[in-house]
Amino acid sequence: MNIGTIVTPNAKGQIVIPRKIRDELGITLQTQLQLIQTGQSLVLHPIVSVVRKMDSDEAFKEILDRTRGAWAGDDWKKTRARRRKIELSASGRRKQIW
Repeated sequence: MNIGTIVTPNAKGQIVIPRKIRDELGITLQTQLQLIQTGQSLVLHPIVSVVRKMDSDEAFKEILDRTRGAWAGDDWKKTRARRRKIELSASGRRKQIW
C-alpha cells in the first residue's frame, strides 16, 4: 500500500499541499481546485481551463467561424437535393415501422 504524504488539517479543516506536489501539478496562488468526494476519499483536480456557457447566437457564430470555408465551392442545388432524398428515405422507413 502506498501511503504517500500525510498532512493534518488545522482547526478550520484546512490542509497544506506540499510544495513538491504543487510544483509537479503546476498549482499556484491563482489556480482553482476542484474538490470531489468519492466514498471515503477526496480528490483534488487543478482547473486549467473553464468552458463558459454561451447563448445560442454566440455558439452558432463560433461554429460558423470555425468552419468558415468548409463548404466553399459546394454545389448547393445538389446538396439540397441529396439532403431531401435522405430525409424522404428516413420518413419512408418510419412509415414502414408504423
